[in-house]
Amino acid sequence: MSNDAQLNPERRERLRRLAILALKIILPLVLGTGVGVQVAPERVREIEKRVEVPTPAPSERLDEFEKPTGWVRDPDVIERNLDQTKTLHFEQTPAGRAALGDDDVFLFRAVRKAAKLPDTAYPNVNQGSVGCCVGAATKHGCDTVQATAIAQGASFEWKPVSVEVVYAGSRIDVGKGQIRGDGSLGRWACEYVGRVGGIAPMERIGSTDLTTFSPARAREWGARGIPAEVSAVARQHPVKGAALVKSAADVKRAIAQGYPVVVCSDVGFDNRDGSVGTRDAQGFCTPRGTWPHAMCFIAWRNGSRPGVLCLNSWGDSAHGGPVWPEDQPRAAFWIDEAVADRMVRQGDSFALSDVQGFPARRVPIDWIIRTQERHRAPALDTFALAW
Repeated sequence: MSNDAQLNPERRERLRRLAILALKIILPLVLGTGVGVQVAPERVREIEKRVEVPTPAPSERLDEFEKPTGWVRDPDVIERNLDQTKTLHFEQTPAGRAALGDDDVFLFRAVRKAAKLPDTAYPNVNQGSVGCCVGAATKHGCDTVQATAIAQGASFEWKPVSVEVVYAGSRIDVGKGQIRGDGSLGRWACEYVGRVGGIAPMERIGSTDLTTFSPARAREWGARGIPAEVSAVARQHPVKGAALVKSAADVKRAIAQGYPVVVCSDVGFDNRDGSVGTRDAQGFCTPRGTWPHAMCFIAWRNGSRPGVLCLNSWGDSAHGGPVWPEDQPRAAFWIDEAVADRMVRQGDSFALSDVQGFPARRVPIDWIIRTQERHRAPALDTFALAW
């Protein structure tokens, strides 16, 4: 080994002292940080989280909420709906081919009369945070078709229909539990109220009190099914028929003859800031955004801006702005004819015919139309389920 490769004792000692000095300086710094270099980056990430996810400011609107929906778009079911060999289409019925005038028709007035409610009240429900809109929309449709049947002379007592029964029946009895989480289909609801089950009133049935709508019960029953004693009552009161509507012309003819339409689509009605749509000066909401949602068409207006009145299930304060006419249900808003056409063309919206409802004394009431004397509609038993 050469002399250059060897360190003399003096040089070796100098290096040893330098190493000790370096350790005295560096070691306290390292120990002072905790455990290595992992802590500092972790502290930075915590700061970044607080910056990126700030605490939301309190809403200025008392009715601000996460918009609950619940319509499930199923291409296979829609394909079956559009097949006239498997589903009755409204245009195939006598009502769908009827020649009608241009009267304004307000089916909600028949509901108020049948329910004996003042102009300031309406028996609509608020689905809360549960995605049971299909059940709520079908309930509103069945409430309406009972009332229009009574208006034409049917002898039974009007009773509000349970959302929970329709919703759970559509999901479990028809859908066989296919959907995980909330939601249902328009066809499933119509199959349940017409062929598989029926409708149950909002009253006490055995040990079950359905007097007040419960979103929590809708979710519970939608997961496990309807109690047997309630299901037995529903089967006694089936809806006579349902027919697919595919155009605004179908909607107009249906409503003009007393048939409400349960509409299922993904057309939304948001304001520009993303909040729930506010009615304009004429009572209309502008289509914007996406709502996979079910609602119910319960009136038609003509004139310079024809359209349909859409009853929502988000409560009376969801949509602000003017109403027309003055007795319009506050949970509803008007939709332009072209928008209604776009909604029903999605293939899962149905007109409902009369309900074989709760027998009672004959209580005739006036038909509800704003202008001319109404055209006589075909008998309400002209629809039949083709399922």
